[in-house]
Amino acid sequence: MTSLAPLVLGVDAGGTKTDAALADATTGDVVASVRLGPANHEGIGWTAAATALRTSVTAVCAAADVPAAAITASAWGLAGLDWPEDGVRYREMVDSLGLAGPTLVVNDAFLCLELAPPGPAVAVVAGTGMVAVGRDASGRTARTLGVGAGHGEWGSGGEVVRAAVEAVAQAHLDLGPATSLTAAALAASGAADADEFCRLVWREQRPSLTPADVWDVAARGDRQAHAIAERAADSYAAAAASLVRRLDLDQPPTVLLAGRVLDPGHHLLHTAVLAAFAERVPGAPVRRLGVAPVHGAVLAGLRLVRSPAS
Repeated sequence: MTSLAPLVLGVDAGGTKTDAALADATTGDVVASVRLGPANHEGIGWTAAATALRTSVTAVCAAADVPAAAITASAWGLAGLDWPEDGVRYREMVDSLGLAGPTLVVNDAFLCLELAPPGPAVAVVAGTGMVAVGRDASGRTARTLGVGAGHGEWGSGGEVVRAAVEAVAQAHLDLGPATSLTAAALAASGAADADEFCRLVWREQRPSLTPADVWDVAARGDRQAHAIAERAADSYAAAAASLVRRLDLDQPPTVLLAGRVLDPGHHLLHTAVLAAFAERVPGAPVRRLGVAPVHGAVLAGLRLVRSPAS
């Protein structure tokens, strides 16, 4: 780009990657985007998170060949923004960048609601973490805690893999039934046997398995893997149902499934998810988000430009 056309910045910063995009403030067209490393303070610390956010602005402006002064509004979806004090720290980071115009700073899950149709909506996000957010017809929002198992939420990528590893270890020690997850774990890790695999997990933190591996094993009829899928699906639906109650929704919300665990849409998991939602949130249309959440950040930035008082 050779002109200083007004631009909006959208950032989706998570536990494994950070997406940043610049869009023309008039047309809404994305003119540049980049993907960088994580920016969640819970994983890398506050200092590194601040550096990651600053680097995302520098990188996307370089990709568009524009100065940061061209940015007229920005929207930031930030993983790890779970409590008021987190919002204060992240807002200070964003303000320190010196960008012009209005800014929005929210937990990254709320970006998904920007991509939902008008009216009541719920987004369930399962990736590095698991969290659900909801919105009623008036725009009032609510969310789950986003702090994981033991607090009403289960089903992040790490939790799914840990459950699979536990099933392998229990089968190895004859404390649980045999499972095809063992063969999948050996193939993924290159371990010679279950004993070596367990050493790789607990000594070197190398589980090697992915949630998709677990769903593949479940689809081949393994009962242990299938139980993990059903547990995750019920947890996602239960989180959504809690938001329906808390927001006192009088009609089924549109449900969006997002994150690297849910959005790929593995047929086994998706079938389990649809069944769980049919039971806990009857009548709710359920679909995968289907696009990167950073597009929600861009839409939020455009809304800031077009309705400054909103």
